[in-house]
Amino acid sequence: MAIDYAAKEREFLESLTQDTGRDLAQWMAAIAATGLHDRNAIIDWLRQQGFLFARASWMERIYHNGGRPIYLEAATLAAGSPETPVPPVAMQLRATAKPALVPVANLPAPVPRLPNPAPPSAQRPKAMVTEWLSLDEVLSEAKGYRPLAHLVLKEIERVSLDASFAPRDGYIAILAASQSVAGVMTVGAKELRLALVLGTKAVLPPFSKPKFVKPHADIPGAFTHMVVLTDARQVTANLLAAVADAVNSA
Repeated sequence: MAIDYAAKEREFLESLTQDTGRDLAQWMAAIAATGLHDRNAIIDWLRQQGFLFARASWMERIYHNGGRPIYLEAATLAAGSPETPVPPVAMQLRATAKPALVPVANLPAPVPRLPNPAPPSAQRPKAMVTEWLSLDEVLSEAKGYRPLAHLVLKEIERVSLDASFAPRDGYIAILAASQSVAGVMTVGAKELRLALVLGTKAVLPPFSKPKFVKPHADIPGAFTHMVVLTDARQVTANLLAAVADAVNSA
């Protein structure tokens, strides 16, 4: 089934005010007021404001798209009703000769989006048992491979907006929309290991059968395919298609 990215973007943007306390134009102004330009720095700042990684990355992409939605036609993005057109955010920000940007410190505090309470242990996947960690805490273990880890996560998010990430001790769980575990990426100073749940599909290069260097007792054992990542050139369209397949099938 094809993913309706425009519908997902509409849902995200129309619930933005209720979820965070600010609408899209206010968030664009807030990002501009930080003076940040680096994409990762903006994502990190948004995560500090309460956004999950996937939503922070999406917001950063909108910001670098001139404040315009990525998938929606700007003229059809509605404030509360699909029939009510609103001007694109970039036009709203340029509506005055000199936009008055409020310092971030003076903006109203957003309502943080916290992870949903974990269900009873008998019902949750093993990968969800450990304590929540920040993405930065986990990625710090990658040392020189941290940029590669960032690239992998951003590319997974790009090809599958249904994917979300759950940082754990030593690895990052890749979750489907159902919150089922579709894969994991273990993080280390010498390499990254990406393991996926791909059912009965043949294990062909670049994949091999899963084998974790350091045992993680809470990683579920349903993984069928693994690739060891040490170079950005390994993050190919075929690899990302396999990840999207795992997420869509979970």
